[in-house]
Amino acid sequence: MTTGAQFIVESLIKYHCSRLYVYPGGTIAPILDEAQSAGLAIFCARHEQGAGYAALAAARLSQQPQVVMVTSGPGVTNVLTCVADAYYDSTPLVLIAGQVGSGDLTAGRPIRQRGFQEVDTPALLKTITKAQFQPTTPAQLAQVMVDAFTLATEGRPGPVVIDLPMNVQRNELPSPMSVIPLKIPQTHFDGDLSLLCKWLAEAQRPLIIAGQGVLQSGATALLRRWVKLGVPVSHSLLGIGAICGDDELNLGFHGHTGFQAAGVAIQQADLLLVIGSRLDVRQTGNQFDRFAENARIVRIDLDKDEVSESRIRHDQLINGDVKQVLNALLPMLEAMTLPDWQPWLTEITEWKQQYAFQPMQNRGLLPQQVIEAADQITAGRALICTTGVGSHQHWVARHFTFDAPHRRLLTSGGHGAMGYDLPSAVGAQLANPDALVLCIVGDGSFQMNLQELAAIQAYRLPVKIIVLDNHRLGLVSQFQQFNWQSDPTTGEKWNPDFAQIAKGFGIESHTITEAAHLQSILPQALNSPQAVLLHCQVAIEEDITPMLLAGQTLDKMWSAHG
Repeated sequence: MTTGAQFIVESLIKYHCSRLYVYPGGTIAPILDEAQSAGLAIFCARHEQGAGYAALAAARLSQQPQVVMVTSGPGVTNVLTCVADAYYDSTPLVLIAGQVGSGDLTAGRPIRQRGFQEVDTPALLKTITKAQFQPTTPAQLAQVMVDAFTLATEGRPGPVVIDLPMNVQRNELPSPMSVIPLKIPQTHFDGDLSLLCKWLAEAQRPLIIAGQGVLQSGATALLRRWVKLGVPVSHSLLGIGAICGDDELNLGFHGHTGFQAAGVAIQQADLLLVIGSRLDVRQTGNQFDRFAENARIVRIDLDKDEVSESRIRHDQLINGDVKQVLNALLPMLEAMTLPDWQPWLTEITEWKQQYAFQPMQNRGLLPQQVIEAADQITAGRALICTTGVGSHQHWVARHFTFDAPHRRLLTSGGHGAMGYDLPSAVGAQLANPDALVLCIVGDGSFQMNLQELAAIQAYRLPVKIIVLDNHRLGLVSQFQQFNWQSDPTTGEKWNPDFAQIAKGFGIESHTITEAAHLQSILPQALNSPQAVLLHCQVAIEEDITPMLLAGQTLDKMWSAHG
């Protein structure tokens, strides 16, 4: 007879799950035991967030659902942040959580807790998952497993949770049961492509906004065919890499900390083609009625609800998978006689030169210098770069060259979670053992999950870590200083010696305090076959500038340079 745990593992194998990302505990132990017996790879993080973010990185790179496993109670509450990240950034994920036996569930009783380490997992996760399952008998497992893996990737991807009581894992199936095969979802799109072609033929100042949907659907090559017709591109933070960063028609990302030239172009465009991007407030600013006010706005998006509820108007919606839409659209565009957009492209070139980024100061080691040096040393190499959340995230987005899928950026967008960085680098390296994985992180974000240095050493992962240490929580400190002229709790923070901490974990490390060190230390570190941490002591006073503030339109970003 087969137990519930054995059937779950059999399902995972048939659904092509090759690795489990776990932090163990008693209520998940039956499945872990069966997984080991079946030969499934098991990555054991040092914290549930470490397991969750490692799984997220592998899922984002593969666009296939990865499985993270945690125990009940604190195991579930510790992984909540990762699940929220998966939900808001549309990452396919299956969370399998252990649970007390079904007879010990509180189950609506007027008490706070019935079983030890019990939490109401489905209720906790209801608003940040696509679906929640809590089977109470092994006979329900076949349908639960296929539904969970189907929903994780169907339509707009996202996380699904399976909450598994101990008795469901340990009890035998009442009768032989087969794993239900996954079905390939059928896709279609709705929208008038001929109208879009007509509007493009009439446009004098067209512009594309590329979002993460381009990357998720595997449509980068199709987007670049469109760009070759002469249409410039800006992109969201998560859309970075959809077009090569050094392409002359790439304006960079736009919005809160983006490129001012991109903001000016959006405000001057007469046709805005938004592809796979939800246009959140960090992209548009809060002057919603004035966003691209001179343009017809066309949205190409899988999630029609996101568009219908958008605070930004649109003149046309083409609802469907980006790759499918572009596959149908590109032959139509390439057969057309399009306008001469050279005057528009000349203006864009001038704006890119006019609004080139400038550091605030010329003393000390600047974070931009570190990032640009790493970019130059790795130029042309395939790599995966992860960041946390903070000033360093935006300097990376500005000063590092990405070109998906050759050079990928993984970062936390909608949820904006510090601590995403190091465990995501671990997951990226596990999923791509031969790749160069570079983690660029601020001192604040790094300290959220630095315990995963132990996982890097234990699994012999050659992750390269650059800590940009400015002794402050930069973005929040800048926000406080700007509005209240003080930065309590965020400025002048005491930090440990990160190089010494890395050495304590058995990882090679170096301290960099001046620009001259970059040329002598950085190339060797980035080319090392082993893990290396570089503790870069960067200028504390360097802020993010320009920046889009409340009340400003995209073409009027605040700048420290006036």
